[in-house]
Amino acid sequence: MKRRMLTVTLAALLAVFGIVAVLAYVANTKTRVVADMSPEYVLVAKAPIASGTRAEAALNSKLLVSEQLPASSVPIDALHSITADNANMVTSTAIQPGQLLLKEMLVPAREVTGAIAIPDGKVALTVELCLAQDVAGYVKPGSHIAVFDTFQEGSNQSLEQSCQTTHQAQDKGSVFTRLLLPDVEVLSVSAAAPPAGTTSSDGAVLTSGATAATGQGAVFVTVAATQRDAEQLILAAQTGLPYFALTTLDSGITRDASPAQLFKP
Repeated sequence: MKRRMLTVTLAALLAVFGIVAVLAYVANTKTRVVADMSPEYVLVAKAPIASGTRAEAALNSKLLVSEQLPASSVPIDALHSITADNANMVTSTAIQPGQLLLKEMLVPAREVTGAIAIPDGKVALTVELCLAQDVAGYVKPGSHIAVFDTFQEGSNQSLEQSCQTTHQAQDKGSVFTRLLLPDVEVLSVSAAAPPAGTTSSDGAVLTSGATAATGQGAVFVTVAATQRDAEQLILAAQTGLPYFALTTLDSGITRDASPAQLFKP
């Protein structure tokens, strides 16, 4: 009887040791695989983070945590840590659990209205554009852009835009392109669904109505602007063809001084 109990006990111990050995082997294998993939630590949202939340506060409250991921799966603009340079910056949009914290998701601290963080002394307004005019979708929250405008001179008509077709040639003596705004900050970008039943004519044509950027490939771009800049951008959206260009500090963009400097296509 004692011998049987001893045998059972030894078998149980061996089973436990076997399970522990297997788990240890799996853990070591996982560690080696991750190590072989050059892991990087990145910041990941563990809970919903509201727009306008300070980066340091999100980290201290465990809304943001550091996780190890294979380098091959980490975007080039992912943030790896909260530093003195970005600790007081705030989230430009709401961040959902599981999302990586990207550089463009943090913007300078500012007043927050609704779900959008708006800089002091500016307003937020939205322009509907085609993907081409939105730099093929490379315009993102935090981007700085220059705004160009193509318009018809000496006419009470407007230019109409279609995102589905190419532009038709216009009278080169009456259609002009100029730099409208040299530096505008982008707050948010979202896809625009084409209105039900909407049809558009081929290309950019002269009409008596307002700008219509409809069809596939349209996006809503929300920017921060002063009152004067907002007035010009709204006028361009209603009567011309606004076109965005990504800029840097070295782009050398300057506002056109007079109509005489307008570029004639």
